Amino acid sequence: MDTGLKNKVALVGGASKGLGKGCALQLAKEGANIIICARDGNKLHETADYITKNTSVKVLPVPADLSKIKDISKLIDLSIREFGQIDVLVVNSGGPRAGKFADLTKEDWDDAYQSVFYYVVELYKRVIPQMKSRQWGRIINIASLAVKEPAENLVLSNVFRSGVVSLAKTLSKELIEYNITINNICPGAFKTERAAQLIAERAKVTGESIQKIEEQAVNSFPLKRYQSPEELGDLVVFLASERAKGITGTTIQIDGGISKGLF
Repeated sequence: MDTGLKNKVALVGGASKGLGKGCALQLAKEGANIIICARDGNKLHETADYITKNTSVKVLPVPADLSKIKDISKLIDLSIREFGQIDVLVVNSGGPRAGKFADLTKEDWDDAYQSVFYYVVELYKRVIPQMKSRQWGRIINIASLAVKEPAENLVLSNVFRSGVVSLAKTLSKELIEYNITINNICPGAFKTERAAQLIAERAKVTGESIQKIEEQAVNSFPLKRYQSPEELGDLVVFLASERAKGITGTTIQIDGGISKGLF
């Protein structure tokens, strides 16, 4: 399938590992030049080297903390200086602190607002105008199943990731006039460091071993396994492609059948 992504430029957040790395790798395999960012500079450069060795595209690693506006400005400025444009924006960040409502402090709420929701607003402000000027763009937000089925112990994620989805839906009708689509992906069970963190926190609360909790989780999955980041990357590739030019304002789960909801 010709995705039309060859020589496009894709910016992928949180791409030093996990889901972000999987997205960047699959886009690179389609011929898109890649900008990756994350806070861990060493890990980021390792990922850039890996993508470079396994594809023929240009890769620009930019260490950045996207919860800081000055880092967002630096990221976009370096990206435009290197490539002249950003065609595909994959919005991806680590999850906020897990916890029930009574467990959360004002600082937790402030940090989650900045690191999960507001940084997205700042990215949009800088990327959408230059997409409009070229009459083409793809924005893909990596959300969470929590936006479809709120989780009791993920209150901050429930609230702020749902805000990103609402913002995307609000913008979708305006942007499609410029051939810009904006969609959301809800990952299910992927073996990432975030998944390992949540398992460890559950083990701490219940007193059960990490191994036992992980085995129980896998046995409860309809797919009976964790999915790989590259599987999510393949969906990102499709939504970024010319084949998906009429798909916008959607929220799609990739969860191996975990979600119980109809929508």
